[in-house]
Formats: sequence, structure tokens, C-alpha cells
Amino acid sequence: MNRHLFREILRQLGESGGAGAVAALLVFVATVLAGSLLAIRAWVYAELLTLHQPATITVALSSPQAGWEVADQLRQQFPGAAANVLAPGAVRAELLSWFPQLAGALATLAEESFPALLVVELPRSDEAAATMWLEHQPAVRLAASSRLWREPLQRALAGALAGGVALTGTLLAGCAIVVLLAVRLMVLAHADEIEIMRLIGARERDIRVPYLVSGAILGGVGSVVGVVVLLLLARVTPFGTSTLGLPWKELLGLVATGPAVGTAGALLGLATLPREP
Repeated sequence: MNRHLFREILRQLGESGGAGAVAALLVFVATVLAGSLLAIRAWVYAELLTLHQPATITVALSSPQAGWEVADQLRQQFPGAAANVLAPGAVRAELLSWFPQLAGALATLAEESFPALLVVELPRSDEAAATMWLEHQPAVRLAASSRLWREPLQRALAGALAGGVALTGTLLAGCAIVVLLAVRLMVLAHADEIEIMRLIGARERDIRVPYLVSGAILGGVGSVVGVVVLLLLARVTPFGTSTLGLPWKELLGLVATGPAVGTAGALLGLATLPREP
């Protein structure tokens, strides 16, 4: 890059002023939003919706003794199932470990107030059939599988991703429009200078390239700062970058989006620049 081109790019960045700052800010927000959504999606699928984790069925029983009989019959029907019976006292102790702030209230309740539970873990492929089988057992009062919360979670995640993609696209489109307007104003402001450059033999490429580079820089600054913020957030959260699902390929894609959008906006803005006759 020669000195003249470098000086021209710096001048255009300075002239972009508030419009350039707004364009970079829009890309920054879009980058952080898109990266956060990708991270949340990766974490949910890795920790909650992974197909490698077994399904869980929680069964309310009429009595602990009946629970052992149901557990034995279940293992015969579904050899891959693991079943554990929790007596009412064990259920109360489990609730105390989950909600210690309710210790006083739980301690006042008699042990008979808590149901005996059968907790079953088995492959996902057997989940629906095992749930149906358990529901038809006389000793079973209620059988609830993990599918009850997995499916709503998947729908909620899909809706959040769709909304996030729409908002991210809107922000990036806004960046392109702001860059377009900034470039157009600069072209109109320097129309006489551009004509003089053409008269003294300047190539069309030399006239247009600084505008394209300036647009790419404005978008690139926003995406780079956004990725840096995402990495910092990954460090301060208890999950860590790998669990948050921010592989380098996705990070590089986020970084590249800003310059691409800025360049696209600059190209549209240069449409107002009349070509050399």
C-alpha cells in the first residue's frame, strides 16, 4: 500500500465520523449477539440435548416395596435400563440438598407426605416404550420422562435462534446502509477532486479502492472488537470457551462478516460515483 493510498484511507475514516462509529457499533452488537447465540446453542446441545446422554424417567410409586418389583420387571423388558428406588425419606433428603432454604418447612412434614420414587435411566430409543409400559403398571401413580422438558426446550431454542438471526441480519443490514450513506456523502463532497484525479490520469481502481478499504475497516473494527468481547466473556464465565462452543472456525467467520458487510455497503455507495466517460 503506497503512502497516497494510506493517507486517503485515513482521511476517509476521519471524514466518516459519527456514521463510521455507528457502523462499527452495529457490527459489534451483531457479532456479540450472533456469537452468544451460537455459544448457547452449542452448550445446550452438548450438555442437555445430546443424544449420547440417557433418557430419564421419574416414576411416583404407591410404595417402595412395589418399586423394586417394577424395577425388576422393567429390567427384563428393557435390558439397557438402570433403575433406582428412592424411599420417602430419601426423597426428602434429596429435596433438602436441592433447596436448603426450605429445610424448616420440609422438616415439619411427615415422611409419609413424600412419595416413593423410581428413577430410571435408559437409552433414548427405549424412552417412549418404557414410559408407556410404566404408565400401565398398577403400582405406578405417575411416570414423567425427560422428553417433557427436552421438546419444549428445543422449540424455545429454535425460536430464540430464529429471532436472533433476524435481529443480527437487521443490524448488519443497518451497518451496510450506514456505510453506503457515508461513502455516498464522501463521494459527493469530493466530486471535483475525483474529476481532477481522472484528468491527470488516475486509474479508476485507485479512486475506488480507498472507499472499499475504508468500508471494510469500519465493519472489521466492529467484528474484531465483538469477538474479543466474546473471548473475554468466555473467560469470566464458569463454562469456559470450549463448553461455550466457540471454535476458531466460527470465530474467524464472525471476524470476516464485518469487513464483508462494510465492503458491500461501500460498493453500493460507490454506485453514485459516475464512471469515467
